[in-house]
Amino acid sequence: MFITLEPPSPDMDTEAVSAGFYESPGWNQKYRRIQILTIEELLRDARVQMPPTAQTFKQAPKAEQVQPGQLPLDV
Repeated sequence: MFITLEPPSPDMDTEAVSAGFYESPGWNQKYRRIQILTIEELLRDARVQMPPTAQTFKQAPKAEQVQPGQLPLDV
């Protein structure tokens, strides 16, 4: 990601496009390898286009809580 105060020049855009794309195997999408954003765009809530970083994992079952105290005697 390249952040700039001024809008990118045509040469900057050409260079960013010539860097190609990254293809995410997990999300089946293409993302620009070099992305140029201005400060103004960032202040307007622009975001870098990239694969999500949060991963989902299988959740473990909750453990049973043992009540404290003495166990009964079978007498």
